[in-house]
Amino acid sequence: MKNVTERRTDRGAKARLLARARRSRGAVMVEYALLLTFVAVPTVVGFTAAGVTLLSAYISMRDYLLLPTP
Repeated sequence: MKNVTERRTDRGAKARLLARARRSRGAVMVEYALLLTFVAVPTVVGFTAAGVTLLSAYISMRDYLLLPTP
């Protein structure tokens, strides 16, 4: 049977291990948030730029097709 000091040490070790796991989970969450940001921002910017280009091409083709024929 373990004595009182060994049991306290075991509890302290468990508490430290749990605290480390919580900090680790927080760090992983921050890393995923940064990764998502670094992927999402360029994607949104790219789609916006492509949308503007496509809209411009659509308008010019529409205007060309709607020209009155002689």
